[in-house]
Amino acid sequence: MTTDGRTSPARARAAGQRGFTLVELLVAMAAGLVVSLAAFLLSKNATRFFQNEARASASHLAATVGLNRLAADLQRAAYLSTPNIRVDPEVCQIPAEPPGLNVLAGIAIRRQGSYIEGGAELTQSAVANELYPDSIIIGGSLSSNELFEFRSISDAGGALVVQLNPNSAAVQRTLQRANGSGQGLSQIFAPNRILRVMVRGQTQFLYGVIQGTNVQGNPPNLIAITLKPSPGLPILSGLGRCGVTPGGATGDGGWVNVVNRVRYNIRSLVGKDTPYAPLVAPIAPEQTGDDGRTELVRVELDDANNEIPETLELVAEYAVDLKFGISVAQESTDLSVTDPFIQRYPILSTDNTTVYNVASPLDQLSSATPQRVRSVQIRLSTRTRAPDRDVGFPERSDGRRLRFLIPGILGGTTYARMRTLYADVALPNQAYVKW
Repeated sequence: MTTDGRTSPARARAAGQRGFTLVELLVAMAAGLVVSLAAFLLSKNATRFFQNEARASASHLAATVGLNRLAADLQRAAYLSTPNIRVDPEVCQIPAEPPGLNVLAGIAIRRQGSYIEGGAELTQSAVANELYPDSIIIGGSLSSNELFEFRSISDAGGALVVQLNPNSAAVQRTLQRANGSGQGLSQIFAPNRILRVMVRGQTQFLYGVIQGTNVQGNPPNLIAITLKPSPGLPILSGLGRCGVTPGGATGDGGWVNVVNRVRYNIRSLVGKDTPYAPLVAPIAPEQTGDDGRTELVRVELDDANNEIPETLELVAEYAVDLKFGISVAQESTDLSVTDPFIQRYPILSTDNTTVYNVASPLDQLSSATPQRVRSVQIRLSTRTRAPDRDVGFPERSDGRRLRFLIPGILGGTTYARMRTLYADVALPNQAYVKW
């Protein structure tokens, strides 16, 4: 023990090693709990915000992809084909059948077509949100941009057979593309597609329907395309200006190409026997409402106006609206007019009947003039997969919506955000049509 009253070194060390009191410990634990709770809440809100924005970004991407796909096909409307087979002066003979060939045109816009074709499948869009999407059929050479040279058209027991030149440049390019990821000759000249024929020395086109294609040899030494007997090809008569030689061979040759007709519409693929069934299968529909989801779909039509199932393509997920406007060239009796007045009929909140009268499918309105259309305005809307808003917005002046009502989930009124994109697409293959 020291005698001068100072604390010993041992006691000083003991005092410096004292722990927290119980009160201090409780205060520190409470403060730590508050900080942890705040961090958890911030993390939860940040995660929810990230998920919501990720869904919005996916919706925007789907609309972009779908719009680009549709615009690309529209730019090829009437390519190596006809803007309106019923009045085209370059068509040798207007076939009465089959129905798909009889209504061949560059474009055909059907008012509220997606709703008419899908019915109850579009309950969310039509009933809950009063959206009635259109549909469109595009005609043109969409599967290949080649003109294939043929050597002869001969009669084989009532069916005409077109024999392609296997050494032509178009055939060789197609074979090279098929070695990669492109379509082969049998895929391009598939059954039930339309075949456009131009005989060398004639100024009008012939139209038939493919029955089958026979490709022999590797590399091919025989490429024979058999046409269906009906409608067949017109027969060249003594005074006729176009057709094929009756009963024999058309030895002067010429060129052929395939014409496709594809339909874009909005429909449900939930529960359908398609390759996309696993992709569109509902997940937690009581929270997301995705048992009523719809998609923008592209599918090819055959010569009888029936869909070809294996060509079905999902273009944009969660698509909910599709509308069209057009620009129309004023008709003139003076065929020398190359720069006519163009009238634009944009998308409005109320459907403009002129759009659907001019660009109507020919089997619904025979007086339609789709060949006068010079550009098409597209409006495509998609929604987010799950709702994240509880308040809607009024529609804009052209009918555009910002929120999509998904009724009957989460015990109340819930809205999903919408992404809407526009595009004006020129139709270069109809730019100088004078009739």
